[in-house]
Amino acid sequence: MDQGTSTDSPSWREVVREAAHEAAIRETEARQEGREVLYNYRWEHVQSVARVAVRLAEILDADLEIVEAAAWLHDVAKGQGEDHGKEGAIRAEQILGQTDFPADKVAAVCHAIAKHVGLWVREPVETLEAAIVWDADKLTKLGATSVLHFAGYFVSAGPCTTAHLIERMKDTAWQERTLGSFHTAPAREAGKKRFELFREFIRAAEAEQEARDL
Repeated sequence: MDQGTSTDSPSWREVVREAAHEAAIRETEARQEGREVLYNYRWEHVQSVARVAVRLAEILDADLEIVEAAAWLHDVAKGQGEDHGKEGAIRAEQILGQTDFPADKVAAVCHAIAKHVGLWVREPVETLEAAIVWDADKLTKLGATSVLHFAGYFVSAGPCTTAHLIERMKDTAWQERTLGSFHTAPAREAGKKRFELFREFIRAAEAEQEARDL
């Protein structure tokens, strides 16, 4: 049995998913300010980050438990305080301490959560597990899935049009800058592909909207 675990403690995987889901609901409902929640962007994002992070951990032979727990909990304090990374790390320590998660890995999870905030960095993110969580978080903001995520987010904010959605998404300068902040080779390669796909989709959508493709 892993150090710090207990057979009487609940399964950490179930607990972190539930904690992430509850946090996503709270944040979304607060942002909606009483409006009906038609699309929970935060929950969709967190699920995508977890899937990407686990895959990267498998490819790079990283510690899967650290990566998976951090990925699920990376936004658990979103909308709470000035630095949701630091607040999330504190919350993650509390959550994992009540489960069968290995006690000797909790600090590494908290470190990865604290380090994930932002869209670009100048200095490398250490450790490998923290770098993977960073990369997974950024990859979900690029590519085909991100078009759906962003569209859902904007629609949930209130009535909008196709032209409005295109206008909100066509400035991709921040995404291009994000490409320079990936830390792992698989994420860098996937990021380039996803960015080009996203940019080409928006260009095509704008051309069709204005009938310039004829």
